[in-house]
Amino acid sequence: MAEHYEIRVRGFLGPLLRKAFGDLRCRTLPAQSTIRGRLTDRDLERLLTSLDRSGLDLVCLSRVTPGSFATDGVPAGPESHDRDSAPLTRR
Repeated sequence: MAEHYEIRVRGFLGPLLRKAFGDLRCRTLPAQSTIRGRLTDRDLERLLTSLDRSGLDLVCLSRVTPGSFATDGVPAGPESHDRDSAPLTRR
């Protein structure tokens, strides 16, 4: 079953990497980038592996409610998260 996720990474996602994410929405913030979209467990695992292989540091992975995505793909606000965001550490 697919869920909506927000993945936050440290740094900038270049055009090639952004293109590889297909329909996922990417946004650059100061010192970080976000990737948002609907993913199955398998798709999420592939995406995280791809980010790791690209050398990007994962800052946060959150599952968000579908209605929390505004028309530009940006969540409506902090209350949109249905679970607390938890920073993840690299192994």
